[in-house]
Amino acid sequence: MTRYGYACISQLTQLTTNHSCQLKSVTPDKLRSLIEQNINDLESILKHNLEHGWLLFRIGSSFIPFGSHPVNTLNWQEEYAESLMAIGTFVRTHDMRLMMHPGQYTVLNSPDLLTVQRAIAELQYSANVLDSMNLDQQHKIVIHVGGVYGDKASAATRFIEQVLLLPIAIRRRLTIEHEEHAYNLKDVVAISCQTGLPVVYDNLHFDANPTVEPLEELLPEVFAGWKAEDGVSEVHFSSQAVGERRGTHAEFADPYEFYKVIEQCSRIGDFDLMLEAKGKDEALERVLTDSE
Repeated sequence: MTRYGYACISQLTQLTTNHSCQLKSVTPDKLRSLIEQNINDLESILKHNLEHGWLLFRIGSSFIPFGSHPVNTLNWQEEYAESLMAIGTFVRTHDMRLMMHPGQYTVLNSPDLLTVQRAIAELQYSANVLDSMNLDQQHKIVIHVGGVYGDKASAATRFIEQVLLLPIAIRRRLTIEHEEHAYNLKDVVAISCQTGLPVVYDNLHFDANPTVEPLEELLPEVFAGWKAEDGVSEVHFSSQAVGERRGTHAEFADPYEFYKVIEQCSRIGDFDLMLEAKGKDEALERVLTDSE
């Protein structure tokens, strides 16, 4: 059965897993207050989602504010071990699935060493969050390949090399997503073959940055890249915002497009679907209700 979900913020409850602050205002007490707020909100969001039958959720990257930054000196994994384990128990009990998606500055293929080091630190932090909940390998971290830097082939090679150097605790959770600019679905499938990272299919990114090959030819390769221990494929869906930059998410989902993607993917195999709409769970509730 397909699990449906959304990212980071619940519009229906006005709760978020992304409470944070400015770097200049960081103190240990401030961080503790924000972490506790994010943990409490995540617990409430997951209960809210369960009531609606939504079993997929993306935790915000600021769940532990400045989790990969030296300014955060808290031993948060130890301090909040009990709370994090309780969340993991809830997730496993109800067959839910959690994801993380580090921000745009998490770039493994940058030619700048400091940028790469920061990216690795962010990935390690993300893996630590999921590990602290004692969640298995199906709970993933989604990243993009990164920039082109004037030489796409070399940039892709740098990404592959960096991935293969990552600790297994990070690599086991990583997935790669194609995007609307440089790396299309065919590109990331090729990178997947060399790294073993599963590929996340995104309908809007495919429409904005299509391949010569038809989608029907590539989707079986995408789904085949998800091993049993990775769980079923994760699919992202969003509709294009009218009059906005190509690839901009709309507030709500177009029902026709939504169920077309579900039908396309269902012909290939099992999958979970993350709705990436600005309306969050309100948008998810609306589009699922439209099918009833």
